[in-house]
Amino acid sequence: MRSLYKFGIAIVFSASVVGMPAMAAPSSPASAPLGVVLQADRATVGADITSGGATIYDGDRLSTGGEGTLRARFGSAQMYLRASTSTTVHTLINGYSASLGAGTVVASSPEGQTFELQAAGATIRPAGPQATQAEVTYVSPTQLLLTANRGSVLVAVGDEVKTVDAGSSYRVDVAPEDAADPNPQGPYHTGHSHRLALILIGGAVAVGTGVGIWRALVSPSAP
Repeated sequence: MRSLYKFGIAIVFSASVVGMPAMAAPSSPASAPLGVVLQADRATVGADITSGGATIYDGDRLSTGGEGTLRARFGSAQMYLRASTSTTVHTLINGYSASLGAGTVVASSPEGQTFELQAAGATIRPAGPQATQAEVTYVSPTQLLLTANRGSVLVAVGDEVKTVDAGSSYRVDVAPEDAADPNPQGPYHTGHSHRLALILIGGAVAVGTGVGIWRALVSPSAP
C-alpha cells in the first residue's frame, strides 16, 4: 500500500512539472525585429525618443517633430520621414508596410523587394519588381500628394487601380461614391464605396527633390 501511495504522488508531481512550462509561457510571442533606425533627429519610435541604431518592431509608431527627421531600414528597403510625420509600420512579405497618418514619407525598395503605403483610403506600392521610390504627403483624410521618383507605382482604392509613371507627380483624391457628382457615369465611377481621381501636377519640380533623397537612401556609406 505504501508503495502504491508513493507511486501516486510521483505521478501527480511529474504531471505538475510537465505543465509548468506551458503555464509560464506568454500568451503571444514578442514581435520579431522589423528594422533599424539609421538616422534620427527629434524623432520617436513608440513613446521613446530615438537615435541611430534603435530597433524597430512590427506595430511601432514612428514620428518626427516640427523640425525632425528619421531614416529607417527594413531589410534592404528604406523609409525617410520628413518633419511633422507620423506612421505605423508592419511586416510585409519581402518588405514592409506603413500607415501614414500625417506628414510626408519617402519609401524606397531595391529590385526584388517591395513596400506598401496606406493613407487616406488608398494603397500605394511598386508596380513591379524594379527598384522603386515614392514620396507621399498626407494632405487630408481624402487627399494625398504622390511623386514617383524612381520606378512606376500603383495606387489602389478598392478594386480600382491606377499607375503613376516614374518622374511624375499627382494629387490623389479619394471621394465617397455618394458625393455630389454631375457625371455619375464618368471615368471615376466604379460602383464601389469610394472613387479614385489622379490630377497631374508639376512633376519635374518634385522629382528633383526626390532624386536627392534617393541618393541618400542608397548611399553605400549608410550602415
